[in-house]
Amino acid sequence: MQQVIFVAGLSLLFGILLKQDLKTFVPYVAVGFIAFSWMTGMISGGATSISNNGAAIKTAPGPLSIYSLSNFAGNTIQFAHDSVVIVVVLIVFQVSITWSILLVPVALALIAINGVAIGLWLGPLVARYRDVGQIVNSIVRVLFFFTPIFWVTTDVSNAQLAWLAGWNPLAYFLDFLRAPLLGQTPTTAVIVGSLSFTAANVLIALIHFSRTRDRLAYWL
Repeated sequence: MQQVIFVAGLSLLFGILLKQDLKTFVPYVAVGFIAFSWMTGMISGGATSISNNGAAIKTAPGPLSIYSLSNFAGNTIQFAHDSVVIVVVLIVFQVSITWSILLVPVALALIAINGVAIGLWLGPLVARYRDVGQIVNSIVRVLFFFTPIFWVTTDVSNAQLAWLAGWNPLAYFLDFLRAPLLGQTPTTAVIVGSLSFTAANVLIALIHFSRTRDRLAYWL
């Protein structure tokens, strides 16, 4: 209920202020806000996935990747609950379903892979340098404004869009997931950007985690 009230309130506020058609704007905001919350939850949780489990890591043997997977699972369960709001909004506002809906599982899989991967490299980084955790939280708050949740990408020029979100991985994943749910097809730039960021994130995770996992207990 809290999510429903929050999404409804913000959708109405920004829809009226920005003079948007609420029939299309409310689903746009609902999907955007809930997906963004899922992604940033995995980032914030991934940053502290190692440092918050120091006692367990020191005393209980086991694969250290389980902490990143646990963070992913917790945030994904919450996202699954919140997704009920998306379904209701899509039905109430009679959003058309097209063949592009088949891309939704692909988008979800990419976001899931990145959610696990970021915990594998960001968790050890924060465990080694604790101040990085504060920096991550600050960046996440700033990303709220640079991700197309309440502003529509088609309302800005290509140059403005490149400046606002071209560097932001969350904007690519969000558009990849949201476009098919709204009966649209993701652009080539969004698909290529999502795949590129995923490949880079997974590579960084594999390299960094393999080099740091044996030293994590000493940093906690």
